[in-house]
Amino acid sequence: MIIRFSRHALEKARRRGVHIQHVRKTLGHPDVLYEDVEHNVMIAIKNVNEKSIILVYKRDGGLVKVITLYYTTKLDKLVESKTVRGAWRKVK
Repeated sequence: MIIRFSRHALEKARRRGVHIQHVRKTLGHPDVLYEDVEHNVMIAIKNVNEKSIILVYKRDGGLVKVITLYYTTKLDKLVESKTVRGAWRKVK
């Protein structure tokens, strides 16, 4: 799998201290996977050290383009708000 990062994602990763190994693990084996039906992107989530990493990405064949990424400690609240209003649909 080839991973490319948007400029936005690279900047956010740098500012937020997101570790690249967390990105690879999350893309390879997400704990939960959602489809963002409003933006036609995928959302991969993995628990890492008492917080969760959220990756927003698009897949095109063997290429994965990470659009943005961040850590959160409020995963339940985020997922509930997105799924209740129908923005995210659970895939895995």
